[in-house]
Amino acid sequence: MNQAKLFELESQLIPLLRRKLELVQPQEERQATVLQALEEALKNDHRGVFTVEFPTQVHKEQFAANFFSYGVIEEMLSDINVEDIIINGLKPIYIHHAQDGFVSTNKRFSNRKELDLFIHKLLVFGGRGDFEKIVNLELPNLAGRVNIIKAPFGPQLCITKAKVDPISVVDLIKHGSLSIEAAAQLWLYLEGLSIRPANVIIAGGPGTGKTTLLNALLSFIPVTDRMVIIEDTLELNTFLDDSCSRLESDDTLSLADLVKNSLRMRPERVIIGEVRGEEARDMITAANIGKYCMCTIHALTAREAIIRLQNEPMNIPEILVNLIDVFVVLKRYHVGDRVFRIIDEISETGGMEQSKILLSPTFKYNYDRQQLQMVSPSTVYRDRLASQSGQLPRDIIDEVIVRAHALNELANLGMHTMKDVTTFCRSYKQSPLESLAKLGLDRIRILQEYGQNRHG
Repeated sequence: MNQAKLFELESQLIPLLRRKLELVQPQEERQATVLQALEEALKNDHRGVFTVEFPTQVHKEQFAANFFSYGVIEEMLSDINVEDIIINGLKPIYIHHAQDGFVSTNKRFSNRKELDLFIHKLLVFGGRGDFEKIVNLELPNLAGRVNIIKAPFGPQLCITKAKVDPISVVDLIKHGSLSIEAAAQLWLYLEGLSIRPANVIIAGGPGTGKTTLLNALLSFIPVTDRMVIIEDTLELNTFLDDSCSRLESDDTLSLADLVKNSLRMRPERVIIGEVRGEEARDMITAANIGKYCMCTIHALTAREAIIRLQNEPMNIPEILVNLIDVFVVLKRYHVGDRVFRIIDEISETGGMEQSKILLSPTFKYNYDRQQLQMVSPSTVYRDRLASQSGQLPRDIIDEVIVRAHALNELANLGMHTMKDVTTFCRSYKQSPLESLAKLGLDRIRILQEYGQNRHG
């Protein structure tokens, strides 16, 4: 079948397939749906223009399989180093490459009809109908997200690919974004010995890796804690969490609506992709009634995040902002041609003084040494957790030391994937000593050696 005829046939199938495919669906079912639409189109092919191209059932099945091709950008989507694909009408397609940054390709859509068909196929793949001016949607099986906007110079598209293998906490340690000690402290914050997890806000500017870190930290949440995750566009990877509910806002349901509704879904954890408005107040309300919350926010420092929470359009009273236990701040900086995304600061809230929330920095990035360093031990959260768990503050400190050794050993053994880290952390929650033994570690020996090194 020549390209012109293929283009015409696919265009005829689009109306038959609108809202017929699901976002997460076996490929066999998706192809069967296309095959059914093809059969319907061929029944109406009274002149036999298309029917002649399908002499056997095999030809029809091959067409149904090829229908899901992304055409001109197929190769870019398959390249693991391509992070974003930018389509500005009929101009050359740009990509954001992991090593080379923002670069032009020699690919482009040849005409407006070809581009329009591509857009309609994206809508069909995502289970959507048509759109008027702006649409945000996901690629099938959450392979990425797409923003499309109609503009005077033609449709503008930004396709952001999801990570094939999500970046884990161990990966972040290896990349230098995070120290082992800070990772262990974050593990304790998120798990909280299943007695008092911390409410955490991840702050940073655009492109600093807030969502990447948020996703990596999901490994530390016990499998027994039910999560409700709420996003504008589905980005987080929850393939290891069967009990997790995923909610997405749209034109009829705001993030605030979904946060309010989440309280009726029996969550232990409410996780919001990003707070920008009144949904922040609803999240704080959830924290105030005993739910543990985590989200991201656009802010360059912990203090700036607090100011944003207290002012329009969030308007959270100071006393309630203090329910946030920990602020993690990410930054991006350049050294020559290289871009580094790092955790710049981890701070605990320490009560209030004259209506001002006090911050106690525990980790700060040293730009001269290019590493995240402890500036003061966790005291506020440590003492709170010790009190509620019936332990001594020294016991909490020892726990962080042991967990740091465990994460270091995971890295040494090459156990770095999201699945590796999540599986180990869940196992450790159930049987700490046995899990350490599987890594060749012994808790008593770790603490003895740490004490000797510290005083030696």
